[in-house]
Amino acid sequence: MDVEDGGHRFAGTGLPPDGVSVIVVTYRSTAHLEECAAALRRAVAGEPAELIIVDNDSGDGTADAARKVAPDALVVESGRNGGFAYGCHEGAARARGEWLVFVNPDAVPAPGSIAALAAAARADPRAGIVGGRCVTADGTTDPRGWWGRPTRWSAFCFATLLGSAFPGNRFLDPESPRPWSAETRRVPVVTGGFMLVSRRAWDETGGFDRSFFMYGEDADLCLRAAELGYRPMVTGRAVFRHEGGGSSTSTGKLVLLFTGKATVMRRHAGAGAVRLLAIGVFARAVLSRLLSARPERQGRPTARSEDWRVLWSRRREWTKGWPKAGDEREAGETHAG
Repeated sequence: MDVEDGGHRFAGTGLPPDGVSVIVVTYRSTAHLEECAAALRRAVAGEPAELIIVDNDSGDGTADAARKVAPDALVVESGRNGGFAYGCHEGAARARGEWLVFVNPDAVPAPGSIAALAAAARADPRAGIVGGRCVTADGTTDPRGWWGRPTRWSAFCFATLLGSAFPGNRFLDPESPRPWSAETRRVPVVTGGFMLVSRRAWDETGGFDRSFFMYGEDADLCLRAAELGYRPMVTGRAVFRHEGGGSSTSTGKLVLLFTGKATVMRRHAGAGAVRLLAIGVFARAVLSRLLSARPERQGRPTARSEDWRVLWSRRREWTKGWPKAGDEREAGETHAG
């Protein structure tokens, strides 16, 4: 996108205190950068904003590509693939705005969406964290912009397949998001792929926990913020598209997802909830072929039967959760952007 002719120029210097700092963490994300940068210019809609792109040691020219498509952005080369939370902290440490907006490189915010996040946050400072309305490629609402609170009961529903039998049920599938009709609504968990966090909430919570490599850090942050009195919310005026998972294999993504989920469950619901997660994975490994024959009873299937079996075989790995901060974990070919 041509900066001169195509819309908003991000601030190099002189960002006002009430401005917005947009932070994008990349890892081998070259294919997404041009579309993302162009969308971000339209998304800020004149809002005083800066763009910070943190590259987690992609080693494939992603940082150079970022400088090309966003010459007015601050591009930070972190020097290692320390994970999504690590990259976000690298960006937040350099941010000058009151409002930190984290956007995945494969997310496409709609025009005015970041301005809408900031407007909602200013209107209700108690929120602390604000998300938007996720849509699919054809514009249909995708409810995955937010999630229910993970609890021992939700883990029980997963273990007993109640959530699959009654997908979207408020009582039997409590973590699944549901569409809302109001302009805004309070939610337990806002997705980290398109999330505003006030600088005050970021500082008071300590931000994303860097012991999470990828997945689960958004839920953990929202739950910790709520414990401090913040009330995370989503606004339907902030629309974005996010396919997600483009750089992970199905099994690899599941292992990452459940490592993050196990960490969140252990911290906020207890070790018993993690054991229930493992039981649910075992049930799906055994019954997934039967469930796949009844797709209307499977909820939103995210894995093949063989993936569930591999996930079960690797349970000793993911049930431990992410290691404590300071420990090193081999990232393999997963991405943190």
